[in-house]
Amino acid sequence: MRSNDGRIGEGSSLAASGAMLATVLVTGFAAPAAAGQPGTRAVIEEVVVTARKREERLIDTPVSVSALGREEVERYHTRDLAQLTTRMPGVQIGHAAGGGNGGAIFIRNVGSLAVDYGADQPVSLVLDGMSFTRGHVLDVGFFDVAAVEVLKGPQALFFGKNSPAGVIAVTSVTPEIGAPLEGFLTGSYEFETEDPVIEAALSVPVGDHLAFRLAARAQDMQGGYLENSARPIDPNPLYYDALPTRGASYDEFPEQKQSVVRFTGVWQPVDNFDAILKIFRSYTRQNDAGLTVLYACAAGVGGQPTFAGVVPDPTQTCTSGPRLKRNGALPPAAVADAHPNIDADSRFFNRMTNEIQTLELNWNLGAFTLTSVTGHWDYRHREYTNYDYTSYAVVISKQGESGESWTEELRLSSNFDGPFNFMLGGFYEDTDRDLDAPVQILPQAFYPPGFMPNPEPGRYQGSFLNYHQRWDNAIESWSVFGSFDYRLAPRWSLSGGVRYTDEERESFGGNLYERGLGFSPGGVFYSPRGESQNTSPELTLSWHPADDLLVYAAYKTGFQSFGISNPGTVPDLSTAPQSVIDDYFVFEETEVAGFEVGLKGAWFDGRLRGDIAVYDYEYEDLQVAIFDPITTTFSTQNAAVATNRGIELQGEWQATDGLQVRVGALYTDLEFDDFEDAQCHTGQPVVSDPPGCHLLPNGATVQDLSGEKYGGPPVQINVGFTYDRPVLQDWGIELTADVIWHDEGRETRRQPNTDTPSRTISNLAARLYQQDGPWMFSLICSNCANEIYVTSIQDKPLGSVGDLTGQIGLPRLLIAQVTYRLQ
Repeated sequence: MRSNDGRIGEGSSLAASGAMLATVLVTGFAAPAAAGQPGTRAVIEEVVVTARKREERLIDTPVSVSALGREEVERYHTRDLAQLTTRMPGVQIGHAAGGGNGGAIFIRNVGSLAVDYGADQPVSLVLDGMSFTRGHVLDVGFFDVAAVEVLKGPQALFFGKNSPAGVIAVTSVTPEIGAPLEGFLTGSYEFETEDPVIEAALSVPVGDHLAFRLAARAQDMQGGYLENSARPIDPNPLYYDALPTRGASYDEFPEQKQSVVRFTGVWQPVDNFDAILKIFRSYTRQNDAGLTVLYACAAGVGGQPTFAGVVPDPTQTCTSGPRLKRNGALPPAAVADAHPNIDADSRFFNRMTNEIQTLELNWNLGAFTLTSVTGHWDYRHREYTNYDYTSYAVVISKQGESGESWTEELRLSSNFDGPFNFMLGGFYEDTDRDLDAPVQILPQAFYPPGFMPNPEPGRYQGSFLNYHQRWDNAIESWSVFGSFDYRLAPRWSLSGGVRYTDEERESFGGNLYERGLGFSPGGVFYSPRGESQNTSPELTLSWHPADDLLVYAAYKTGFQSFGISNPGTVPDLSTAPQSVIDDYFVFEETEVAGFEVGLKGAWFDGRLRGDIAVYDYEYEDLQVAIFDPITTTFSTQNAAVATNRGIELQGEWQATDGLQVRVGALYTDLEFDDFEDAQCHTGQPVVSDPPGCHLLPNGATVQDLSGEKYGGPPVQINVGFTYDRPVLQDWGIELTADVIWHDEGRETRRQPNTDTPSRTISNLAARLYQQDGPWMFSLICSNCANEIYVTSIQDKPLGSVGDLTGQIGLPRLLIAQVTYRLQ
């Protein structure tokens, strides 16, 4: 059976869990506390992880892992994985919109901007045992979570493709068979965004063989943290007949509405078999798409952003950094009414529906354990917004992606008492996804004289669309893998294995319609396809000089799948052979190989725990996301060779019975070793010779970025403490503080002003709780100093050279929360 925090109980038929989890085993409580509730400690929590698909103490696992247990997740009311950016050095997660896969995830600064629908993430997100590589899953609504694990560096052996940067694994709470009734009811309110939330869960045992848990969340945010700066422009010089734009679509962003429900059933009919079924559905709606704000203007401080470098936007003025303002202007009513998918009554939105089912089956066969994990994901994303981020509201689209994915993994693990054990397994994935994007980019004023809205009868008659893009994508992937563990001597062990993967991808797409302006011919469709095979071995040598001390050295490899770009702007390849079409759309897989050396341990009777890792990895054909702000199209380019070297550490110190101090730090150095044909940035001067931007014989402009540093903040440091003590007779208080500092980031392709400034984010929390009772009252402050910052900087679509936008971080938020736990 399993405990209510997701771990396997002593009476389980399992020797190892198939689902990713991190279980917190707490000893020495001065007063017991319910899961997720504070309690005075005598020693630091000992964390158990399943980074290698079996339960191990964190300090016995030769993998760089950062783990948050249920209490740590609740400490700062973590309901969005993007919040890990302010919790863990080396982790950056952001939501994305407009032409991408829904989110950008970086570990140790290795990741990919979510700007190409055809590309997957190089970080695999694992939810209750099922792997996801689309950023859209970031919007599922995370709550009632037992644990979050972040595995850093390549993880191909146990998690397969699309994990060359790492894995983020989330495990929801699982009920325990035979345990008493357990649950909670929580109400919270965030004051800046006027955000009431209700969450509840109940675990119910049914006899000796069955238990289930039902958890639900409802959010009804009334405001937001970004003010809409859009204002009506009348007359509007960018439209014939001077059609006026209508100003703001909303007052504040995001005004999020969310409903989430999860059913979990656990069945154990006999001692050697159990089944865990999780059925999950979430719906999230915001009043605009993305966190994009104006960052800088070509005209400087006090200047205004422009449309196409010609017409300044009088409703916005640049300051010396980002502001908590976002421009969400509605287009003219006549333009919206002529659009085939929207009308004048439509308001901007970002909608995401996720339905996820996972089924884990475990058979204990004596010397072996057989595990099956089946996953199904059905999702639909749609957004409607203004992508030029000006009050002229020219670049508008209602677009999105839908998809369905089935996965199956089988594992056979040995449980021998001797020095040798092994695991064999196989994995299969079948995914289909589609993109639909009718887009308006050019204003009427840029059309030739007499070039009026489409006069042809049919769906697009009278519309101002430039093109309507449609792509269907199919992915079929299978892999086989095996690992071993061999105890060389009482304190020495050797482990390793290999995974072989075969993947096929096919796409069919093009533009259903095009105005004849050179984006891509309407009615011309392409069928790019590709196939790749990959073999990813790894080998780790571990030494335990003492029971609570581990030294390890690992050689690890991994890869990110190849992809097929889904652009809206394509030259006419209708007469080209299939090989040319494949070469144009298909970008290569990324392969990584390198070494990592680490030390983990506990000292002074467990009052001090920590680990340190040094790594050096080389990436071949690194996938680099490219955005063209002139045509507002996206593509992915392969860099030849890049390296990532660094060092990271984390530690906890139990200073007194009630005081814990923690620290985490990362230094990482990313460099393009060989990248001679990198795309030039917008407006970059053309020179005659490398390494600057120079002209190739075929007319393309490229630059040599070999030796160039790149990526996010190279130095990231977090320090914090938790103080927990009894007050009054039956009550306790917990005070928590964490401060994380990010260094200045690197420029993107040598483009000026694209290096993100340094930032310092502070989080505070205070909790008053009954030591033996059900009540807990919390006050939680995130970004308490109200640091206004961006996590990335890029060109503003259809702006002047030097007009930049950024992805804004969350400002100061203050949450009051009341929890009642059924014990």
